[in-house]
Amino acid sequence: MNKSVLLTDSGDVALDAAVAQLDAWRAMVLPSAELARAIGRERGVRAVYVTVESPPALREIVESAHARGIPVIVGCKDDAARRRAIELRAEEWLRLPADADEIAGRVRSALMRAMPGDAPNGDRAERAEQAQMLYDFMTGLPTLPVMIERMRPLIKERGELVVVYFNFVRYSKIEEIYGWEKLDAVLETTAAAVKEFLDGHALQASRVMVSYTNDDDFIFFHVPPAGETRVSEQQITMLVGRLEQHVASRIEAAHGEDIAALFDIYLGLARVYYNPKLRLERLIYRGIREAATAAKSVEERERARRVEDLRTSLRDRAVYVDYHPIVVASTQQIFGYEALARGVMRSLRSPEVMFDVAAEADLIWELSRLCRSRAIEGIDTRLGPGELLFINVDPHDFADPAFTEREVTDPSRVVIEITERTAIKDYPKFRERLKAFREIGYRFAVDDAGSGYAGLGSIANLEPDFIKLDISLINAIDTNFIKQNLVESMVRFANEHGAQVIAEGVERAEEFETVKQLGVHLVQGFFLHRPSSAPAPAATAPASSA
Repeated sequence: MNKSVLLTDSGDVALDAAVAQLDAWRAMVLPSAELARAIGRERGVRAVYVTVESPPALREIVESAHARGIPVIVGCKDDAARRRAIELRAEEWLRLPADADEIAGRVRSALMRAMPGDAPNGDRAERAEQAQMLYDFMTGLPTLPVMIERMRPLIKERGELVVVYFNFVRYSKIEEIYGWEKLDAVLETTAAAVKEFLDGHALQASRVMVSYTNDDDFIFFHVPPAGETRVSEQQITMLVGRLEQHVASRIEAAHGEDIAALFDIYLGLARVYYNPKLRLERLIYRGIREAATAAKSVEERERARRVEDLRTSLRDRAVYVDYHPIVVASTQQIFGYEALARGVMRSLRSPEVMFDVAAEADLIWELSRLCRSRAIEGIDTRLGPGELLFINVDPHDFADPAFTEREVTDPSRVVIEITERTAIKDYPKFRERLKAFREIGYRFAVDDAGSGYAGLGSIANLEPDFIKLDISLINAIDTNFIKQNLVESMVRFANEHGAQVIAEGVERAEEFETVKQLGVHLVQGFFLHRPSSAPAPAATAPASSA
């Protein structure tokens, strides 16, 4: 009987153990440069597992495999390799180093995902469902149905299961602001950080981490080892605080303070006791719901605390401004600064979090007034001759009676960024409101173009002086040809209408070089500037009415 072949360029010893888990398979190891040709030449090739780092070589291998309906699994050494694997539509990817169980699981999952496109829809849907049941594509964690089966004998033997539900809030906000590639990377960092933490924790024995299907949350299962006393509530409470600090530090190191400030984790605990009269799956899913409800309760209490923190911040004017430089792409000379307000309190450090809380508490106008006031304070102290100050203003703020064109002594130095947290419902009326500002020297920018409400219609209606491209368009633009085409078209449009394009969120040298080659006029991002640390609370201005 001929064995199925896993074609690979990897000599990792874990690969041999992985192939041993696959019935009637063998590994064929070849140099990376020979894989593309070998896919069509060698008989019995059913999957390709590749670790090559060269983008052209990887593209050639994937295209050769896909032309023959063969799935590809990519071993990724870093985040750039992960992005390439996703961009090339590899069936699976995994972070190196990987153990035999994960490699074997990813091969099985890739085979399920790779059913030919002309197969009946029902068959392809069934394959997709089966693949989803094995491993979460983005985090690499096993999924819940798989782990229930693996743990069934142990749960029956011990009679108890501890379920901890990890509720990660605002991960959808990361995707909304930065795009899906960034969220994928953050989820991967989160999963790795949680696993790293638990590996060094007292609860590591008999524990399993799983990805919760169709969600950003995770579940931690702990089956007490024989003779061990049950996990106490105090242990779990200590676990929560230490875990949050550990994951937040890893996210900040990998993705920056702005994204780390969006991170919050709430844990809920439930205990499941084995009862032979009841179906085990039902018991576990009930335990998950109970733990999720407990986590939600903690989140609600934290939300109420943040509202109180915001009221205190408004009273004490506890907001500081980080001035992000905007530079000329061709020369890297400072063109101006965007004023980004941040809360002095750690719970309100992120502007997105701060304004979300303000919206819930109906304090948007009060917060906007404070942020504008703090930003304007820097015109004389932070800006050089000829440099412009970009201030974020939501359309809703124009309805605030306290917001007038006379807030600034020299309007010619200010660019109002229309940041559309809310939609513009009446463009003719809104343009009339802008006219009064424009007539005395203010200029305007459309913020986050290409995201949310800030589409082409908004640009055409507002006739801005600057078009700020959304960070989700810029992230990984050096490896995404569709994004490059979109940005090139936007630059051409801006040149034809006397506007300038600003690329936000440039984090890497490759992104900077790409947007510069595409003709983008101005650039800002962590590649050029990292946010400053918050001032100590004692250094805030004396309390006054907001």
